[in-house]
Amino acid sequence: MKKGLYIKLLLFIFMIIIFPKNAYALNFKVERSVDSIKPGQEVTVYIKITDTSSIVADSLNKYTVSLSYDSSKLEYKSGNSNVSNVQAGNPVTITANKPISGDETLATLIFGVKSGAKAGSTNLTVTNSDLNTLSGNNKITATNTSSMITINSLSSDATLSSLKIPNATLSPKFDKEVTEYSTDIKDITEITINASPTDSNSKIMISDNYKNLVKGENIIKISVTAEDGTTTKTYQIKVNLTMTPTEEEKLKANADLKKLEIDGFDIDFSKEIKKYTLSVPYDTRKIKLLAESENENAIVTMEGTTDLKVGKNIIKILVTSEDNENTQTYTITVTREKEEKKIVQTCPDETSTREWILFSVSMFVTFTLGIVLGYFVCKKQILSKIFKKKKKEDPEEIDTLSDTIKLDTNKVNDEVIKENKNKLD
Repeated sequence: MKKGLYIKLLLFIFMIIIFPKNAYALNFKVERSVDSIKPGQEVTVYIKITDTSSIVADSLNKYTVSLSYDSSKLEYKSGNSNVSNVQAGNPVTITANKPISGDETLATLIFGVKSGAKAGSTNLTVTNSDLNTLSGNNKITATNTSSMITINSLSSDATLSSLKIPNATLSPKFDKEVTEYSTDIKDITEITINASPTDSNSKIMISDNYKNLVKGENIIKISVTAEDGTTTKTYQIKVNLTMTPTEEEKLKANADLKKLEIDGFDIDFSKEIKKYTLSVPYDTRKIKLLAESENENAIVTMEGTTDLKVGKNIIKILVTSEDNENTQTYTITVTREKEEKKIVQTCPDETSTREWILFSVSMFVTFTLGIVLGYFVCKKQILSKIFKKKKKEDPEEIDTLSDTIKLDTNKVNDEVIKENKNKLD
């Protein structure tokens, strides 16, 4: 029993030696508004004094608290306090301007993360000095609790998560990787573009022509800038607007023919039919066309010729509307028949200079060749007669006449007598 009491007494004495009378224990700490931050953003830092129960009866009258930070990542922007004086710098210095008797926020500081700050952690380190109470006690034990902030990289995501036009259908179906779309609308000059970024920190800009669409093609651009400020992506919507035309617009856009006639020939014309065929006799060398447009201000032109050749002849009538927006082409295929009977003529058509020349040249060549050929034929016959040699016959030798002929003298005499008798009679 006595032994236990003795031990307690020793402990009490030890405590008095270690912690003298009127010794205070305090804590200076750093708190921040966010745990992580990105370049360009701001963070609020609070410098606080806590655990002040020991000084309730004797206020803290003097103090100097310093906050150090990495100036390559953070920049001090502003500071304010109701109980302290705040002096900018690195460190930021906070000094007392009124007594502190309890837990208190000594200062509120604003820091910004520099645009080029690298991702990672940075410390906010607090230290204290020159502590004194209102009663003049400077035997104060104070601890410091620093803080750390995580700096994250800025996002480079510049895509859209959705893109819509109410009451219209985009083609193709939306995909954040596809940047070009089209849609058709009618009789609407203003539409709504609903575009949402994948990253909420991205910025979207839409060309304002969606508020005043014109007839035909309208290109609307949606530009997305990522959080990093450098990565961009542009989406494009081609809006095709058609408007119900007025009667005046219909007339100006009219490119139809009202009448198409061929003088001397019947043609079953209809403005909806664009191709026609016609056969004409061989004697028809030329035709006369009459083409009249429904809008008298439309322009009617013709391609091809009305001077016909034998065979197919293509004639096109082109109609251009008054507003130059529409064209129509009517085609007539005219077939001029061949001659029914081929007439062989020795003289060319008096109306053809070319045929006269060909005829004259051919006649001259034929006449010249006849003379030259006749000359050489005759010359050949004459020369052959002159230079032809007679063939010599070699005589056959006869030894004696009696060898070849044997005369019957009696028969000869009888023939002579008979001849003489006939003379006498």
